[in-house]
Amino acid sequence: MGFAQAVQWWEAWQLRVLVLSSLFLQFFLFVAAIARKRRPAPWFRFLTWVAYMGCDALAVYALATLFNRHNDRHDEPVAPSAGLDVLWAPLILLHLGGQDGITAYSIQDNELWRRHFVIAASQIAVAVYVFCRSGWSGDGRLLRAAILLFIPGAIKCLEKPLALKKATATSIVNASDLLMVDAIEDEGNGGGAAPERMDSLESFVQAARQCVKVEAEGKNPLYFDVETNSHPYQLFVDLAHPYCIRLKNLQAMAAKKAGREDAHGRVRAAVSRAFDRFYTKHKASYGGLLRAVVVLLTFVVIGLFQERRRSRYARADVIVTYILLCCTAALELVSASVVLCSGLPEPDDSVAQYNLIGCLARSKKKKHRRLRRLSRLLGFGHQLDWIGNAERRHRPSCRITELVHDHVASGWTGYKDSGDDGKVAGADAGVSKGVESKNGVEIVKYYRQFNDCRGQRTLKREGLFPATAAGGKAIAESLSMPFDESVLVWHLATEFCYFDHVDAGSDATRYSRVISNYMAYLLFVRPGMLVPGARRKLFEAVYIELREMLKEKPWESEDEDDEEKGEKKTEKKKPRAMDEIARAIIQKVRDPPKKSCACPRAHRASADLVRKAWDLAHDLMEFAKKKVDEHEPEVGNGDNRKGKKIEPVDQTKKGDERMWEVIQGVWVEMLCFSAGRCRGYLHAKSLSNGGEYLTYVWLLLSYMGMETMAERMQRSTELPAEGDPGALVRTSALDDDEEEEGKPTATAPTGDSEAAKPHNSARDNQVSGRATLPWYGSTGYQSK
Repeated sequence: MGFAQAVQWWEAWQLRVLVLSSLFLQFFLFVAAIARKRRPAPWFRFLTWVAYMGCDALAVYALATLFNRHNDRHDEPVAPSAGLDVLWAPLILLHLGGQDGITAYSIQDNELWRRHFVIAASQIAVAVYVFCRSGWSGDGRLLRAAILLFIPGAIKCLEKPLALKKATATSIVNASDLLMVDAIEDEGNGGGAAPERMDSLESFVQAARQCVKVEAEGKNPLYFDVETNSHPYQLFVDLAHPYCIRLKNLQAMAAKKAGREDAHGRVRAAVSRAFDRFYTKHKASYGGLLRAVVVLLTFVVIGLFQERRRSRYARADVIVTYILLCCTAALELVSASVVLCSGLPEPDDSVAQYNLIGCLARSKKKKHRRLRRLSRLLGFGHQLDWIGNAERRHRPSCRITELVHDHVASGWTGYKDSGDDGKVAGADAGVSKGVESKNGVEIVKYYRQFNDCRGQRTLKREGLFPATAAGGKAIAESLSMPFDESVLVWHLATEFCYFDHVDAGSDATRYSRVISNYMAYLLFVRPGMLVPGARRKLFEAVYIELREMLKEKPWESEDEDDEEKGEKKTEKKKPRAMDEIARAIIQKVRDPPKKSCACPRAHRASADLVRKAWDLAHDLMEFAKKKVDEHEPEVGNGDNRKGKKIEPVDQTKKGDERMWEVIQGVWVEMLCFSAGRCRGYLHAKSLSNGGEYLTYVWLLLSYMGMETMAERMQRSTELPAEGDPGALVRTSALDDDEEEEGKPTATAPTGDSEAAKPHNSARDNQVSGRATLPWYGSTGYQSK
């Protein structure tokens, strides 16, 4: 086939190829929408992005081709077979409306809703023009079939920009107060009594402590009888929930029967709802009804087309029309079933993993060397290690969620070690109304200190922080450095302890490494989510430093005997496995060569971090030995008297388990510290690729009453915390009905009759937009 024949074929088949290609992209996007929550592979995400960007362009191109074809026939008589392709116009509008499960690929796409609205309106106008310019030749049945498809096609085409607009930050901020009103209505209808006043952080902390205490004892709910608030959207735009909603969530999470076990499932459901709000149409209540109507009308059109005389049309157009109608009907049927029945699957809740020593081990493999050289020329050499680790990077997270839950719950119930003097700060004081202001200040101080902990609380409990003359200097210094450096030092120290010391094989060992690898992953892949200002180059610098250390020969120090040197030099095999590389690094930092001062200047900072990591690991292992020594007298006085023989290995194992419990506690605190300092926008942005486990921790902290990003940015350490940063906003304008009827505005109740009403009644908490909300203090709410 020559070039002229190819051009002629393309002119004849152009529209057919375009509409079939658009149909194929819709099927692919439907599959991609289902797999999107499960963290698909990078290559699949790339194909999804290409399909998302190309589906609209392909549909617009097809409509433009259809427009030009009918515009060229303006002065020509319409052929009898020219009307069949007009039936494709409403089908193309359905394709332009997209799939329900993927209205936006990234969070930035939601802000482009105006552009999508203009495109949808213009393409609907093109379709109307094609209808008007088409000669139906008395084929009224085909015209009715096209109209039946055109109406839902136009509605679905306009539904996409509306869904995008609803997911913008401005829309969520504007709708946040209305969602809180509905939530407060649910509280009033659900039973229970709200606290009388929560207009300050002190009153909230006191009520929260009492609530957790009651729930821990298994008594009846103190305040509310309903579940957690199911609208987490405003948290993603850094708006805090009101104190009453936070107290409600805390009560559900702290429940003795199902609070801890159901915490992960509740947070996962909240992440799923947030994903649906930002990236899909599944949050639309009318979406299922519209899908059902489209399915019904599509099958009706198939029946109408089946009854027509198809011999008058081109055979290729008839086949393409059947393919379009049948495949579109099947796709809409399955889509309607997903919307009305099961919905999209739950998001992936696994924990991503990235290990620095594992990265070094993979770099030693010969099969990656050529690809690595090419990637270095292109400027992303280290990213190849992440691609190679993609299939091994996920670990279950339910148990880690329980560890975070236990950590926060212990913070509410154990108000100890909050002051510098080691005294209990308000352990049970401040719960009653007559609490002294000094106790309230101490409670707020402890609350903020708990939110700022990144390992101090665990180390204080073991007497390792602050540093003492007996030791622990490296442990204390590891928490005083910048957070990104602290994460890297503890990550290396965890690996050193794992490979150099006796592994106890306990749950604490396993989960310590899982959290450690996840924090390393955040530092290298998502540094903005780890903490603002985290430096990815820090990770790369330490990686290069360790790689240079492994290149130095010999790996042993210069003080070894010549006989030992000769034996090791005969071994030409370089370390390739993780344990071999880890032990080689430990040997280098434990017994550094005398010429270590000649280290290149550019590597001095990273070498210091490696040295600090070993010092930290050494202090932790010394702590384990100390615990073994403390346990020996107890064993000798007890079990040996009964004739039992205690093995030294068992004693060492107990010391190791104690060490790993400390490491696990520090990592849990660091994980909470990082989650509490990540912007909600970054959490929403990460949902487009399946989400991050850090979002689960972030939502759990918010649901359990911990300090939010909004509170942290607005607080002052020298001033008392007054007011509710998440309270509803009261407008000063009167409603038209109030101006006519002379109703008072929603302010604090005045007069003896209003003041005499009880504040803990559900009827007093009605939220009609004008009712007074007693637990907000003197500030009422009036809806716009």
